[in-house]
Amino acid sequence: MESQDIPPIDWELTEDYYQNRQDMPELKLEDFMDEGETESVSGKVSQEQAQRFQKIADDVHCVLALAKNGKTIQEIAAQLNLEPQYVYDIQVSAQGFREDDEIAVAHLVEMSL
Repeated sequence: MESQDIPPIDWELTEDYYQNRQDMPELKLEDFMDEGETESVSGKVSQEQAQRFQKIADDVHCVLALAKNGKTIQEIAAQLNLEPQYVYDIQVSAQGFREDDEIAVAHLVEMSL
């Protein structure tokens, strides 16, 4: 049998790949994050971040309520004194949730900013 006939081994599917190795440090998600993101993961959210998220959640609630009443993006933006692109982003993010989970939409919008 020639070496061309041997199928290549997918190293990610081998058991050895997933075994803990004493010579390698254990990596965690926090090792790959920026310092500001680490604080959010560890549960430490600054007052400023909490206020920013609350503002986004309030905007999501108001935008979705006005959209249910048939208002256009321009009308909603003018009424709430928001940027039309921001209103559009909220509405696009909300389309993926059947339960109208406003907090989940607020998280998506926050991540897009």
